[in-house]
Amino acid sequence: MGEMSAESTAKEKKYKDFYQRLRVKIGKWVKNGRINKKNGRWTDYFLQYLLLLPDMVHLMVKLFTDRKVPAHVKGYLLVAFAYLVSPIDIIPDFIPVAGFIDDLLVTVVLLNKIINSADPELLETIDAHWAGEEDVFEKVKEIVGVMNDLSSHLPKAIYNFMKRKE
Repeated sequence: MGEMSAESTAKEKKYKDFYQRLRVKIGKWVKNGRINKKNGRWTDYFLQYLLLLPDMVHLMVKLFTDRKVPAHVKGYLLVAFAYLVSPIDIIPDFIPVAGFIDDLLVTVVLLNKIINSADPELLETIDAHWAGEEDVFEKVKEIVGVMNDLSSHLPKAIYNFMKRKE
């Protein structure tokens, strides 16, 4: 029993360290003005939402460890965790700011799927585990809306980027 407690404490410390590192990194971007700049790139629309990524990861961990959360929901959470920790991303994480946008989008899409299919009890559980300042349900809807608006512009942005490289 003592080993289990020590193991749980070590995992919790590792998780908190990741959460804190991510918050510090995004905080530096805000301080350096990267979050507030608007220069017309498609990534700029998502910069304001990057501060929510640590809160979303925190929510997913809490939901995953909650015994009341159904197994199929935990399956969606595992998909999100796998993408977040995978070294292979659509936009590599070593690219400042933009590298976390795809992580945010995958997380939000899966949370949106969970929220849209949740019963009232699960919605209460999600709300209870949310550590963010804004309403989780409104933020997820807002980000999905922005994502839908930008989806029509993304192929053009990719085409323009590839054309520049020629």
